Amino acid sequence: MKLDPDQYYVRKNYGDGVACNAPWNNMYFTVTGSVSPCWKLPGYVDNWSEDRSIMDIWTGEGFEKYRKAIQNSQFLDRCKECENDIACGIWPLAKAYEKFTVKEYPSLMELELSNQCNLECTMCSGLLSSGIRKNREKKPPLPMIYSPKFKEQLREFIPHLEELRFNGGEPFAQLIVLEICEMVAEIHPELKINIATNGTVYNKRVQRILDTCNIHLNISIDSFIPERYESIRINGKFDKLMENFDIFHNYCKSNNRSLSVMINPMITNWDEMVAATTWVDNKDVNLWFNTILYPEDQALWNKPYDTLLEVYKTMKHQMNTEYKMGRNHKTLYHLIEAQIKEWLLDSLVRDDE
Repeated sequence: MKLDPDQYYVRKNYGDGVACNAPWNNMYFTVTGSVSPCWKLPGYVDNWSEDRSIMDIWTGEGFEKYRKAIQNSQFLDRCKECENDIACGIWPLAKAYEKFTVKEYPSLMELELSNQCNLECTMCSGLLSSGIRKNREKKPPLPMIYSPKFKEQLREFIPHLEELRFNGGEPFAQLIVLEICEMVAEIHPELKINIATNGTVYNKRVQRILDTCNIHLNISIDSFIPERYESIRINGKFDKLMENFDIFHNYCKSNNRSLSVMINPMITNWDEMVAATTWVDNKDVNLWFNTILYPEDQALWNKPYDTLLEVYKTMKHQMNTEYKMGRNHKTLYHLIEAQIKEWLLDSLVRDDE
Protein backbone atom coordinates (compact mmCIF):
# COMPACT_ATOMS: atom_id res chain seq x y z
CA MET A 1 0.00 0.00 0.00
CA LYS A 2 1.29 3.45 -0.92
CA LEU A 3 0.38 6.72 0.72
CA ASP A 4 -1.00 9.64 -1.25
CA PRO A 5 1.50 12.51 -0.80
CA ASP A 6 -1.40 14.97 -0.98
CA GLN A 7 -2.74 13.70 2.35
CA TYR A 8 0.26 15.08 4.20
CA TYR A 9 -0.14 18.32 6.07
CA VAL A 10 3.16 20.18 6.29
CA ARG A 11 3.44 22.57 9.22
CA LYS A 12 4.56 26.13 8.52
CA ASN A 13 6.54 27.49 11.46
CA TYR A 14 6.99 26.35 15.02
CA GLY A 15 3.77 27.13 16.83
CA ASP A 16 1.95 27.73 13.52
CA GLY A 17 0.28 24.83 11.76
CA VAL A 18 0.54 21.41 13.37
CA ALA A 19 2.42 21.16 16.64
CA CYS A 20 4.47 18.10 15.68
CA ASN A 21 5.67 16.54 12.43
CA ALA A 22 6.67 13.20 13.95
CA PRO A 23 3.57 11.21 12.84
CA TRP A 24 4.35 12.22 9.25
CA ASN A 25 8.13 11.86 9.13
CA ASN A 26 9.39 9.45 11.81
CA MET A 27 9.17 5.86 12.99
CA TYR A 28 10.53 4.88 16.39
CA PHE A 29 11.13 1.15 16.97
CA THR A 30 11.71 -0.23 20.48
CA VAL A 31 13.28 -3.42 21.80
CA THR A 32 9.80 -4.85 22.49
CA GLY A 33 8.64 -4.36 18.89
CA SER A 34 6.53 -1.27 19.56
CA VAL A 35 6.54 1.31 16.77
CA SER A 36 5.40 4.90 17.18
CA PRO A 37 6.08 8.46 15.96
CA CYS A 38 8.41 9.18 18.91
CA TRP A 39 9.88 7.64 22.05
CA LYS A 40 7.04 8.91 24.24
CA LEU A 41 4.39 6.77 22.51
CA PRO A 42 5.57 3.12 22.43
CA GLY A 43 2.71 0.86 23.44
CA TYR A 44 0.07 3.25 22.12
CA VAL A 45 0.42 2.97 18.35
CA ASP A 46 1.51 -0.30 16.65
CA ASN A 47 3.87 -3.28 16.80
CA TRP A 48 6.26 -4.85 14.30
CA SER A 49 6.20 -8.61 13.77
CA GLU A 50 6.95 -11.01 10.96
CA ASP A 51 3.24 -10.73 10.11
CA ARG A 52 3.03 -6.92 10.29
CA SER A 53 5.58 -5.14 8.15
CA ILE A 54 7.16 -1.73 8.40
CA MET A 55 4.94 -0.52 5.55
CA ASP A 56 1.83 -1.98 7.19
CA ILE A 57 2.61 0.12 10.26
CA TRP A 58 3.50 3.31 8.36
CA THR A 59 0.22 3.23 6.43
CA GLY A 60 -1.84 1.76 9.25
CA GLU A 61 -4.59 3.03 11.52
CA GLY A 62 -2.30 3.65 14.49
CA PHE A 63 -0.14 6.29 12.83
CA GLU A 64 -3.17 7.77 11.06
CA LYS A 65 -4.93 8.22 14.40
CA TYR A 66 -2.12 10.47 15.67
CA ARG A 67 -1.87 12.35 12.37
CA LYS A 68 -5.55 13.24 12.50
CA ALA A 69 -5.35 14.19 16.18
CA ILE A 70 -2.42 16.56 15.65
CA GLN A 71 -4.12 18.09 12.62
CA ASN A 72 -7.08 18.83 14.88
CA SER A 73 -4.83 20.23 17.66
CA GLN A 74 -5.63 17.26 19.89
CA PHE A 75 -2.84 15.88 22.09
CA LEU A 76 -3.40 12.21 22.80
CA ASP A 77 -1.75 10.18 25.53
CA ARG A 78 1.83 11.36 26.18
CA CYS A 79 1.56 13.97 23.44
CA LYS A 80 0.06 16.00 26.28
CA GLU A 81 3.58 16.32 27.72
CA CYS A 82 4.68 18.23 24.62
CA GLU A 83 1.49 20.29 24.79
CA ASN A 84 2.42 21.29 28.32
CA ASP A 85 6.04 22.03 27.41
CA ILE A 86 4.91 24.25 24.54
CA ALA A 87 2.58 26.14 26.89
CA CYS A 88 5.39 26.60 29.42
CA GLY A 89 7.98 27.76 26.88
CA ILE A 90 10.11 24.61 27.31
CA TRP A 91 11.61 22.92 24.25
CA PRO A 92 9.25 20.02 23.55
CA LEU A 93 10.31 16.72 22.03
CA ALA A 94 8.24 17.77 19.00
CA LYS A 95 10.93 20.30 18.15
CA ALA A 96 13.31 17.44 17.29
CA TYR A 97 11.21 16.57 14.23
CA GLU A 98 10.91 20.04 12.71
CA LYS A 99 13.69 19.79 10.14
CA PHE A 100 12.79 16.44 8.58
CA THR A 101 10.81 16.31 5.34
CA VAL A 102 7.19 15.20 5.25
CA LYS A 103 6.73 12.85 2.31
CA GLU A 104 5.38 9.47 1.23
CA TYR A 105 8.04 7.55 3.17
CA PRO A 106 9.44 8.42 6.60
CA SER A 107 12.48 10.66 6.36
CA LEU A 108 13.74 9.60 9.79
CA MET A 109 13.88 6.26 11.58
CA GLU A 110 14.96 5.77 15.19
CA LEU A 111 15.90 2.19 15.93
CA GLU A 112 16.14 0.76 19.43
CA LEU A 113 16.54 -2.86 18.43
CA SER A 114 18.27 -4.59 21.35
CA ASN A 115 19.02 -4.07 25.02
CA GLN A 116 22.50 -5.54 24.60
CA CYS A 117 24.79 -3.28 26.62
CA ASN A 118 28.08 -3.54 28.46
CA LEU A 119 27.08 -1.06 31.18
CA GLU A 120 24.55 -1.12 34.04
CA CYS A 121 23.88 2.59 34.60
CA THR A 122 22.11 3.65 37.77
CA MET A 123 19.36 5.54 35.90
CA CYS A 124 18.70 2.75 33.36
CA SER A 125 16.62 -0.43 33.42
CA GLY A 126 16.71 -3.93 32.03
CA LEU A 127 14.67 -2.76 29.07
CA LEU A 128 17.80 -1.02 27.75
CA SER A 129 20.57 -2.93 29.50
CA SER A 130 21.05 -6.69 29.26
CA GLY A 131 23.36 -6.54 32.28
CA ILE A 132 20.78 -4.82 34.47
CA ARG A 133 18.10 -7.27 33.37
CA LYS A 134 20.31 -10.19 34.35
CA ASN A 135 22.12 -8.91 37.44
CA ARG A 136 19.86 -6.29 39.02
CA GLU A 137 16.40 -7.40 37.96
CA LYS A 138 17.14 -11.16 37.92
CA LYS A 139 15.06 -11.64 34.77
CA PRO A 140 15.63 -13.85 31.72
CA PRO A 141 17.02 -12.22 28.55
CA LEU A 142 14.65 -10.23 26.38
CA PRO A 143 13.64 -12.08 23.21
CA MET A 144 15.09 -10.71 19.99
CA ILE A 145 12.07 -9.32 18.14
CA TYR A 146 13.74 -8.17 14.93
CA SER A 147 14.49 -11.02 12.55
CA PRO A 148 16.35 -10.98 9.21
CA LYS A 149 12.94 -10.20 7.68
CA PHE A 150 13.02 -6.79 9.40
CA LYS A 151 16.41 -5.98 7.90
CA GLU A 152 15.18 -6.94 4.44
CA GLN A 153 12.11 -4.70 4.83
CA LEU A 154 14.40 -1.80 5.68
CA ARG A 155 15.89 -1.97 2.17
CA GLU A 156 12.78 -0.32 0.72
CA PHE A 157 12.96 2.56 3.21
CA ILE A 158 16.68 3.32 3.38
CA PRO A 159 16.89 5.14 0.01
CA HIS A 160 14.17 7.57 1.19
CA LEU A 161 15.66 8.37 4.59
CA GLU A 162 17.39 11.62 5.50
CA GLU A 163 18.70 10.20 8.76
CA LEU A 164 18.86 6.86 10.56
CA ARG A 165 19.35 6.81 14.32
CA PHE A 166 20.36 4.00 16.64
CA ASN A 167 19.49 4.29 20.34
CA GLY A 168 19.13 2.01 23.29
CA GLY A 169 21.50 -0.39 24.94
CA GLU A 170 24.92 0.07 23.35
CA PRO A 171 24.52 0.06 19.54
CA PHE A 172 28.20 -0.65 18.87
CA ALA A 173 27.82 -3.87 20.90
CA GLN A 174 24.82 -5.07 18.85
CA LEU A 175 25.31 -7.31 15.82
CA ILE A 176 22.05 -6.19 14.19
CA VAL A 177 23.16 -2.54 14.25
CA LEU A 178 26.49 -3.35 12.62
CA GLU A 179 24.76 -5.46 9.97
CA ILE A 180 22.27 -2.69 9.13
CA CYS A 181 25.13 -0.19 8.88
CA GLU A 182 26.92 -2.51 6.47
CA MET A 183 23.72 -2.74 4.40
CA VAL A 184 23.44 1.06 4.34
CA ALA A 185 27.06 1.24 3.14
CA GLU A 186 26.02 -0.87 0.14
CA ILE A 187 22.82 0.88 -0.93
CA HIS A 188 22.90 4.45 0.48
CA PRO A 189 26.40 5.19 1.87
CA GLU A 190 25.80 8.94 2.13
CA LEU A 191 22.84 8.46 4.49
CA LYS A 192 23.43 10.17 7.81
CA ILE A 193 23.58 7.59 10.61
CA ASN A 194 23.42 9.00 14.10
CA ILE A 195 24.48 6.62 16.86
CA ALA A 196 23.86 7.24 20.55
CA THR A 197 26.72 5.46 22.31
CA ASN A 198 28.15 5.26 25.80
CA GLY A 199 31.56 5.68 24.17
CA THR A 200 33.16 2.65 25.78
CA VAL A 201 33.01 0.24 22.80
CA TYR A 202 35.57 0.60 20.05
CA ASN A 203 37.05 -2.22 17.94
CA LYS A 204 37.99 -3.11 14.36
CA ARG A 205 34.41 -3.66 13.22
CA VAL A 206 33.34 -0.33 14.69
CA GLN A 207 36.21 1.33 12.84
CA ARG A 208 35.09 -0.38 9.59
CA ILE A 209 31.61 1.11 10.06
CA LEU A 210 33.18 4.53 10.61
CA ASP A 211 35.22 4.09 7.45
CA THR A 212 32.33 3.02 5.20
CA CYS A 213 29.31 4.93 6.51
CA ASN A 214 28.34 8.53 7.22
CA ILE A 215 28.45 8.14 10.99
CA HIS A 216 27.60 10.93 13.43
CA LEU A 217 27.86 10.39 17.17
CA ASN A 218 26.09 11.29 20.40
CA ILE A 219 28.29 10.23 23.31
CA SER A 220 26.85 9.99 26.80
CA ILE A 221 29.06 11.34 29.58
CA ASP A 222 27.32 11.90 32.91
CA SER A 223 30.31 13.07 34.91
CA PHE A 224 33.84 14.28 34.35
CA ILE A 225 34.90 13.18 37.82
CA PRO A 226 36.28 9.64 37.28
CA GLU A 227 34.97 8.13 40.52
CA ARG A 228 31.54 9.67 40.04
CA TYR A 229 31.36 8.63 36.40
CA GLU A 230 32.15 5.02 37.31
CA SER A 231 29.58 5.05 40.13
CA ILE A 232 26.87 6.15 37.66
CA ARG A 233 28.01 4.20 34.57
CA ILE A 234 28.60 0.89 36.32
CA ASN A 235 31.21 -1.27 34.52
CA GLY A 236 32.45 1.80 32.68
CA LYS A 237 36.06 2.98 32.97
CA PHE A 238 36.56 6.72 32.72
CA ASP A 239 40.05 6.46 31.25
CA LYS A 240 38.81 4.13 28.50
CA LEU A 241 35.93 6.50 27.77
CA MET A 242 38.33 9.43 27.37
CA GLU A 243 40.64 7.38 25.15
CA ASN A 244 37.73 6.42 22.90
CA PHE A 245 36.31 9.94 22.97
CA ASP A 246 39.55 11.22 21.46
CA ILE A 247 39.30 8.62 18.66
CA PHE A 248 35.67 9.51 17.92
CA HIS A 249 36.35 13.24 18.22
CA ASN A 250 39.24 13.07 15.75
CA TYR A 251 37.14 10.97 13.37
CA CYS A 252 34.27 13.47 13.41
CA LYS A 253 36.51 16.50 13.00
CA SER A 254 38.51 14.92 10.20
CA ASN A 255 35.41 13.84 8.27
CA ASN A 256 33.16 16.82 8.97
CA ARG A 257 30.75 14.71 11.03
CA SER A 258 28.76 15.99 13.98
CA LEU A 259 29.55 14.91 17.52
CA SER A 260 27.43 15.77 20.53
CA VAL A 261 27.90 15.06 24.21
CA MET A 262 24.74 13.98 26.00
CA ILE A 263 24.44 14.51 29.75
CA ASN A 264 21.70 13.41 32.13
CA PRO A 265 21.40 16.01 34.91
CA MET A 266 20.49 14.07 38.05
CA ILE A 267 20.51 14.47 41.79
CA THR A 268 23.98 12.89 41.83
CA ASN A 269 25.69 15.15 39.29
CA TRP A 270 23.79 18.43 38.82
CA ASP A 271 26.53 20.41 40.55
CA GLU A 272 28.96 19.89 37.63
CA MET A 273 26.65 20.81 34.73
CA VAL A 274 28.22 24.26 34.33
CA ALA A 275 31.77 22.88 34.40
CA ALA A 276 30.68 20.12 32.00
CA THR A 277 29.42 22.74 29.57
CA THR A 278 32.84 24.39 29.62
CA TRP A 279 34.49 21.02 28.92
CA VAL A 280 32.21 20.41 25.94
CA ASP A 281 32.72 23.97 24.67
CA ASN A 282 36.47 23.44 24.76
CA LYS A 283 36.05 20.35 22.55
CA ASP A 284 34.05 22.50 20.09
CA VAL A 285 31.14 20.06 19.92
CA ASN A 286 27.45 20.29 20.76
CA LEU A 287 25.85 19.55 24.12
CA TRP A 288 22.45 18.08 24.90
CA PHE A 289 20.88 17.71 28.32
CA ASN A 290 18.46 14.80 28.61
CA THR A 291 15.65 14.71 31.16
CA ILE A 292 15.62 11.78 33.54
CA LEU A 293 12.04 11.06 34.59
CA TYR A 294 12.61 7.64 36.14
CA PRO A 295 13.82 6.18 38.39
CA GLU A 296 12.45 8.94 40.57
CA ASP A 297 15.27 8.75 43.13
CA GLN A 298 17.74 9.73 40.36
CA ALA A 299 15.57 12.48 38.86
CA LEU A 300 15.51 16.21 39.61
CA TRP A 301 12.01 17.14 38.46
CA ASN A 302 10.27 15.61 41.48
CA LYS A 303 12.47 16.98 44.26
CA PRO A 304 11.02 19.28 46.95
CA TYR A 305 11.11 23.05 46.64
CA ASP A 306 14.07 23.62 48.97
CA THR A 307 16.23 21.14 47.04
CA LEU A 308 15.34 22.57 43.65
CA LEU A 309 15.84 26.11 44.91
CA GLU A 310 19.39 25.17 45.94
CA VAL A 311 19.98 23.55 42.54
CA TYR A 312 18.63 26.58 40.68
CA LYS A 313 20.48 29.21 42.72
CA THR A 314 23.77 27.30 42.71
CA MET A 315 23.73 26.61 38.98
CA LYS A 316 22.72 30.16 38.16
CA HIS A 317 25.56 31.50 40.31
CA GLN A 318 28.02 29.12 38.66
CA MET A 319 26.85 30.16 35.21
CA ASN A 320 27.21 33.87 36.04
CA THR A 321 30.60 33.61 37.77
CA GLU A 322 32.43 30.55 36.40
CA TYR A 323 31.17 30.11 32.85
CA LYS A 324 32.66 31.98 29.93
CA MET A 325 30.01 32.21 27.24
CA GLY A 326 30.72 29.58 24.60
CA ARG A 327 29.19 27.38 21.96
CA ASN A 328 26.64 25.76 24.26
CA HIS A 329 25.61 28.79 26.32
CA LYS A 330 22.04 28.69 25.01
CA THR A 331 21.69 25.03 25.98
CA LEU A 332 22.98 25.67 29.51
CA TYR A 333 20.80 28.76 29.91
CA HIS A 334 17.73 26.80 28.83
CA LEU A 335 18.47 24.02 31.31
CA ILE A 336 18.66 26.49 34.20
CA GLU A 337 16.19 29.22 33.31
CA ALA A 338 13.54 27.12 31.57
CA GLN A 339 13.73 23.50 32.65
CA ILE A 340 14.93 23.70 36.26
CA LYS A 341 13.02 26.91 36.92
CA GLU A 342 9.83 25.24 35.69
CA TRP A 343 10.45 22.26 37.98
CA LEU A 344 11.00 24.70 40.83
CA LEU A 345 7.64 26.34 40.19
CA ASP A 346 5.95 22.95 39.87
CA SER A 347 7.38 21.94 43.25
CA LEU A 348 5.49 24.81 44.89
CA VAL A 349 2.25 23.34 43.62
CA ARG A 350 3.20 19.84 44.83
CA ASP A 351 4.24 21.10 48.25
CA ASP A 352 0.88 22.89 48.65
CA GLU A 353 -1.12 19.78 47.83
